[in-house]
Amino acid sequence: MGAISIALSRFLMNYFIQSSFTALLDLTLPYRGIVNFLILTSVAIINIVWNIQEDNINNIKRKQESENLLREAELYNLRQQLQPHFLFNSLNSIIALIGANPDEARNMTFQLSDFLRGTLRKENNQIITLEEELDHLQLYLDIEKVRFGHRLNTSISSSEEIFNNRLPAMIIQPLVENAIKHGLYNVTDQVEIKIKCHSNDGQLLIQITNPFDTEEQSKPKKGTGFGLSSIQRRLYLLYGRNDLLETQIQDNIFISTLKIPQYD
Repeated sequence: MGAISIALSRFLMNYFIQSSFTALLDLTLPYRGIVNFLILTSVAIINIVWNIQEDNINNIKRKQESENLLREAELYNLRQQLQPHFLFNSLNSIIALIGANPDEARNMTFQLSDFLRGTLRKENNQIITLEEELDHLQLYLDIEKVRFGHRLNTSISSSEEIFNNRLPAMIIQPLVENAIKHGLYNVTDQVEIKIKCHSNDGQLLIQITNPFDTEEQSKPKKGTGFGLSSIQRRLYLLYGRNDLLETQIQDNIFISTLKIPQYD
């Protein structure tokens, strides 16, 4: 170690100090000892600081990993809230159809099976394409149309140019479910739910509209929906923003608008 420090000190002296002064140091052992001590102390301090910094970096990484795990768990929990309510209603409808219309009950069972199979395939995919999302949404709407019959009419408008835009998996369905729930409440006539998708200023915009009677909606209703607040929370966890879901009422029409940022 002494030989290394002497060689290191000689190199530093040759590099930074005039040769005449270096020669003087060669003749003065005490000065060389001081220089060696300073070099060793500096190396020790650098090593300590390096280790502390590395520990801090590791602690930050562990904290981030822990936060990511908690975030993923919350996202998973929010997605799972979709299934029990919808599954319960669908099974009840199938049971009701078995006696009155066995063929329709069988078709609805197949549709429900396809829907749940698609849901399972998306378990590990937080983000999917708009085309995949709309295909899955159509399976959901086919089941709901069996449940509500002529009362429910839906339309989806989108261009192929934005089919590859990406968005959170199954983010549209709870909004459409909310639209059906409130649009068909205490209504016997046909109700139309519209879903419009387009792109603007680097965002995928999805608008869901349904009739909304303010007087009827003020009355208490049974049941628990997925909730707009849960959708808002999921969007915040994924994008870190609270302004990606907007709702408004215009001329007795309830409008929900999703704004999904598109990153290259």
